[in-house]
Amino acid sequence: MSNIKEILPASEFLKKNLGISEIPIEAYLNYGYALLAIAGSDGEVSEAELN
Repeated sequence: MSNIKEILPASEFLKKNLGISEIPIEAYLNYGYALLAIAGSDGEVSEAELN
């Protein structure tokens, strides 16, 4: 885990769908890592999946 403690405004999606107004940057990073893990579950992350 990192020591990042910065809070960022939430995306419009998070505001509209989940009612979240701000989120720690570490949560954004962990979400991205989770998406990459899912995309790479077949052993490879294609260019389209990475984008």
